[in-house]
Amino acid sequence: MRNFILVRTSFEGWHCWKGAPIEVDFLKNLHRHVFHVELKVHVNHKDRALEFFMVQHFLNDIIKKKWPDGHLGSMSCEMVAQEILDAFCVQYGHKKGGLSVYVSEDNENGGGVEI
Repeated sequence: MRNFILVRTSFEGWHCWKGAPIEVDFLKNLHRHVFHVELKVHVNHKDRALEFFMVQHFLNDIIKKKWPDGHLGSMSCEMVAQEILDAFCVQYGHKKGGLSVYVSEDNENGGGVEI
């Protein structure tokens, strides 16, 4: 059995995909989403090895520091997830696996990273 915590947040942001195929060429233009972020961290025990609110505050702080105006440029969901995962690893020293970050657009489609 593996224990984990799950922390979620969301933020308003804008991005574009300059290399979008013709059938979705509207994605080449800057467009808005509500990005939903989910951070899942495996923990060693069931008694608040990491406290939800503290991790969520850190997650929100990462987002505000990296994208204060919500402009992500041409970053994909996977790229945003990687930035968040890297910052979490620096703060918490979590590098051995059991960590995942998923980012979705408008709580529909998205991507992520896992270690």
